[in-house]
Amino acid sequence: MALELEDIARLEARLAIEDLNTDFYHYLDHNKVDLLVGLFTVDARYIHGSRVSVGADQIRDLFDTRSSAGVRTTRHLYSGLKVDLIETDRARGTSVCMTFAKNAAPPITPAMPYLVADFFDDYVREGDGCWRIAKRRIERIFLDPSNKGPVGETNKV
Repeated sequence: MALELEDIARLEARLAIEDLNTDFYHYLDHNKVDLLVGLFTVDARYIHGSRVSVGADQIRDLFDTRSSAGVRTTRHLYSGLKVDLIETDRARGTSVCMTFAKNAAPPITPAMPYLVADFFDDYVREGDGCWRIAKRRIERIFLDPSNKGPVGETNKV
């Protein structure tokens, strides 16, 4: 049985969105802010707790602030990516992310999760053919006692 063109397009979109998420966590963990910001639309919304960053400039400021605070080691592990294609160039996704984080250089012991969160995303495929994050909302589920919330949470919009 041959795959229909529509099925192939759905698979291509799914793989591209999976790569987009993998790139997000890799760039975040390795402090590649320019590449990280490039994964978002110019008018994207990035929401974590009461902190809302709107547009590429605010998202860049957020991650620049995060990386300028000193030595910070993080690793983000994500799983359970569910992608729903809404239209040819629009999709929604959910996933679970477990974060290990410490303001120290590796190796770090003990290895305890800092945060487990649900991610709710809206994706768009832009004119250049690349999928980008148009909206990402992070909902905290499990917190380490030392986790005081996201950087900049007091900046409410």
